[in-house]
Amino acid sequence: MRRIPAWVRENPMLPWGALFLALCLGVTQFGGTNARSRFAALRALTEGHTLAIDNYKDWTIDWSLSPNGHTYSNKAPGAVFLGLPFFALTEAVVLPLNAKKIDDKGRVPAPGYGQHLFLILCLQMIPYLLLVLWLANQLKEKGAGKNAVLFFTLASLFGNTAAIYMNCNFGHGLAALLFLAAYFFWSERRYVLAGLFVSWTLLTDYGIAFALPLFLAATVWRERSGKSLRQIATGALPAAIVWVWYHTAAFGSPFATAIRYSNPEQIDPPLGQFVIQGAFSLVPSFTVLLRLLFGPERGLLFTQPWVLGVFALPFLKIKGLPRGTSLLLVGSLSALLWFVAGVGGWHGGWCAGPRYLSAMIPAAALALAQNWDALPLWLRHALWPALLVALAFRLLVFPFSNLAPMTNLWIHYLQEFRGEHVGTSILRISMAAVFVLIALRWHKRRNGTIWYREKN
Repeated sequence: MRRIPAWVRENPMLPWGALFLALCLGVTQFGGTNARSRFAALRALTEGHTLAIDNYKDWTIDWSLSPNGHTYSNKAPGAVFLGLPFFALTEAVVLPLNAKKIDDKGRVPAPGYGQHLFLILCLQMIPYLLLVLWLANQLKEKGAGKNAVLFFTLASLFGNTAAIYMNCNFGHGLAALLFLAAYFFWSERRYVLAGLFVSWTLLTDYGIAFALPLFLAATVWRERSGKSLRQIATGALPAAIVWVWYHTAAFGSPFATAIRYSNPEQIDPPLGQFVIQGAFSLVPSFTVLLRLLFGPERGLLFTQPWVLGVFALPFLKIKGLPRGTSLLLVGSLSALLWFVAGVGGWHGGWCAGPRYLSAMIPAAALALAQNWDALPLWLRHALWPALLVALAFRLLVFPFSNLAPMTNLWIHYLQEFRGEHVGTSILRISMAAVFVLIALRWHKRRNGTIWYREKN
């Protein structure tokens, strides 16, 4: 145990970290064709030594047909490149075992459950858990109150859409991890590391391109100099090189992404006015914008209402709030909302929340925690019940697939308890309840109480 760093071993939030891992492993997810698209790219690299997934196109409908005539995954490539070392380790074990199972295309079987679980464990679950625990420790060392640390931990580990996808190879969990690190290092004025992480976030989630200008603008506004931008550019250089190389090799230009050439059957017509490249609208649908914020199908209000509290930051006089924080978080989240509301597939298909917004949300939890004691008492009192709604939704999703139709998500998952596997569902939710009770008891023993009364 003493080999484990003290910030893990003695961390007051360790019980919740253990609960996060237990829930992720208790009911693992896969992600359907979305995940298979990334596994096709990984297998193409390890088995075929190529970026093209021509030989694995039948595994997925999430592909892009390049002008060069080859087929590629229609996902941003960051998750594939970051996960490649872990996937290669599993291939070294699996391929010899499957040597006699070659199909008529000369391929070994598609990656199975073990490979999926190992990859996500190494790429998302454990790194995210350690990052959250480390940030909780950083908050504590910098004088944040116990409620601030607790709020951040619960909101980031359970109370957001990205947390639901941490055990699923969608890429959203990894993007949220990377952007959370990017925001923290930005807040600490460690701009080289901020540039490193935000650039890999963009390489993992194309939607971050719409938040990036606000990230840079907030930096300039905060520092009033170009030095910080040069530092961000230095940190971003490795990811920029990968970006240029991959998109040039696959699609002929660093400015051409996989989305532009995506499977036509997977593209919904853009919404709103002034369509750009046939993919999104500069003036989106305001109806969709309201549904993303307040709708029961994918809205923040129904899945993680505490996030709406972030939009109050620009209107509050918060002592010690670093210049540019509101512009970075509220501006970036607003830009992402604007973009998604103009995309035909704004709903994200079958999913348990607004997954296209999910990369930004854990960083919002950190921003609120960093300034918790300076927030008005009414806002802190409002944030706790809003977080409880998000935690309840996470537990409701736990027994089932994170692939949900375009309907009221609460009603959908409640109706799932009436399905043919009702016994399994009840067993799983009971298991989750036991895990939660253990974490609560452990937390109380470690911290002396579960929650501290908010004070002015």
